[in-house]
Amino acid sequence: MNALVDDGVAGALLLAVSAYSTAGGTDYGAGIWDLLAGRFRNADQVHALIDHAMAPVWEANNVWLVFAAVICWTGFPLLFESVFLSLYPLFALALLGLILRGAFFAFRKVATTSRSRLAATRVFGLSSLLAPFSFAAALGAIASGKVGAGGPVVPVWQACLDPLAIAFGVVALAATAFSGASFLVGDARRYQDRSERGADLVEYFRMRTVTAAIALLLVSLIALLLIAAESPDVFRGMVAGLGLPFALTAVLAVLAVGVLMWRRTYLWYRVLTVMGVGSFVFAWGFGQAPYVLPGHLTIQQAAGAPQIEALLLVITAIALILVIPSLLLLYTLDQRSALES
Repeated sequence: MNALVDDGVAGALLLAVSAYSTAGGTDYGAGIWDLLAGRFRNADQVHALIDHAMAPVWEANNVWLVFAAVICWTGFPLLFESVFLSLYPLFALALLGLILRGAFFAFRKVATTSRSRLAATRVFGLSSLLAPFSFAAALGAIASGKVGAGGPVVPVWQACLDPLAIAFGVVALAATAFSGASFLVGDARRYQDRSERGADLVEYFRMRTVTAAIALLLVSLIALLLIAAESPDVFRGMVAGLGLPFALTAVLAVLAVGVLMWRRTYLWYRVLTVMGVGSFVFAWGFGQAPYVLPGHLTIQQAAGAPQIEALLLVITAIALILVIPSLLLLYTLDQRSALES
């Protein structure tokens, strides 16, 4: 019974990480395309669209980061201690990115000169690269086996700069760019109804979705090869174990979105985008099960007291029942333009 509860808490933690990767990743992707819009002839329209798309929901997505942190330090205190002792530079960079990103997203709205607006835009865009890369690099360092129970098994800098950590960071950038472009296609289509330049923006983000889908599949393949070299057990779990269905779902969903965008078929592409990015996270999580730190710490070894685990599972379920409908309502109203004056 205790093992079942522990697995449930681990599942809730993986769900929170996956939700942040998909919901928060979409906002990070929008920031990346905002940074790269400089040479597009309608760059001002791109910035305006991204501001309009992000404004109602961008802060709400961070609720999943809070969920993940609370579940981890409460349900798996040894895991929390081990990860932060080993990878604190990556988490410091990620938090710095979060702070800068939020501050300069707001600052550019009140910038009074073109120079200050450009500076705010660049900081916002660069921090949109820094945060997802650093968070994902931490997951890659965990997958590499460089994080041991109670602390690093190698020097901290070596764990943070491990090739697998860097590969996970690059995959995260490709995934966020992919999800950001995909969702911005939908926002551009809504924008098209109100602007003669909206059609240009649909084409702009359509082609970037296709490009990002190809890039995501390529860098994911490279990351998989690195996993095979550094963590054979995790690799087997992803290609022949519990992670296999999710790995296949991820690849097929990303391919489907790329084909739909190439054919200008704007149906189900956002759902498939969420399925694809979320499945990448589940493929990693289930691939290294039953370990939370591959080769060092299992779910049961990392779990806290049974009474705390059971209570945490109940509280998490209640919180999700309250939060998920609220977020769905927010997203639905936003997509229907019901939040606009």
